[in-house]
Amino acid sequence: MIKCDVADRLARIAFARAGEGNAFTGDMIRQLRDAIRDCDGRADILTLTGEGADFTVGRDRKEPMSGPPFDAFSLITDLNESLSNFRGIVISAVRGRAFGLGVGLIMRSDLAIASEDAVFALDEVKLGIPPMFVMAAIVDHMVPKRALDVILTSREFHAGEALEIGLLSRVVPASDLEDCVDALVSELRARDREVLRACKRYLHAVKKMPVEARPAHALTEQTRFALRPR
Repeated sequence: MIKCDVADRLARIAFARAGEGNAFTGDMIRQLRDAIRDCDGRADILTLTGEGADFTVGRDRKEPMSGPPFDAFSLITDLNESLSNFRGIVISAVRGRAFGLGVGLIMRSDLAIASEDAVFALDEVKLGIPPMFVMAAIVDHMVPKRALDVILTSREFHAGEALEIGLLSRVVPASDLEDCVDALVSELRARDREVLRACKRYLHAVKKMPVEARPAHALTEQTRFALRPR
């Protein structure tokens, strides 16, 4: 249910359950976690996409619960950490529906390009579930009132609004999505991979720092990078 191809330091992962809107079962979450971990170190760029019409409609709500809830929630935590800790650049290519867990994957990607007809939703509250895992990351993307609007109402919103609130990097015509993602991948592959990784590490670190500490950290890290062995 998860397809992964790695070639020439480029990894492409596809959610392969198109007939069910790429709804994630527990096995799919485990497979995706393991695929991301396997790609780390083997690839400088990782793309995520869904086969068929949708990115993913989120968790498969028809899947029977098995085992303690803590185990299932720990698996999602493992997936999120694997994605956040991937050392290269992660790009989500989004078409169709991106609901629930799908929004979480997009937020934890470094870049996200969506077709202009893509639709997003955090539908958990409507289903009687607080989306804790999404809320753990959403504060890095939206101001609180916008975040609570989409969380509490479970309303659907389109790509233009997702771009405006910081969930996406770009919105493109649906017919151009694959070409735009391929062009972005080619552009990044032409860059020094250590520069790309340094930028990602720095942005992750600096957002956790007080504003007054950032210039000194920038000075230290810029000097360290300039002195690295080549």
